[in-house]
Amino acid sequence: MRRVLAISLFAGVLAACAAAAVTPKPKSHGNGLSGTVVRVDSGKNLLVVRASGHETSLSMTPATSVHGGHLAEGQRVAVRWLEKDGKKVATSVRIEPPAVAGTTPTAVAGGQP
Repeated sequence: MRRVLAISLFAGVLAACAAAAVTPKPKSHGNGLSGTVVRVDSGKNLLVVRASGHETSLSMTPATSVHGGHLAEGQRVAVRWLEKDGKKVATSVRIEPPAVAGTTPTAVAGGQP
């Protein structure tokens, strides 16, 4: 009886270990980053974005989609990226329109300009 119990217990532990080894790593649906373009280096396919006081370097590939125009320094962007081979790879870049507050005239109190 002890031998059957020991074999059953060993088989259960072995099955649990095999199941844990086969469990795939959860796929990442990407990361997001919003900030200002610091540098675009088309020769190195590199985009550097400053967000929350930190600069993040992102590799760009032919599969990277850019929406909203041509990338340039100083633009506000929203970037989706994945980590591949230890590098941050931009999957999509959306150029955000300039802030509306800076272009909308504001009324002056008392009606005087």
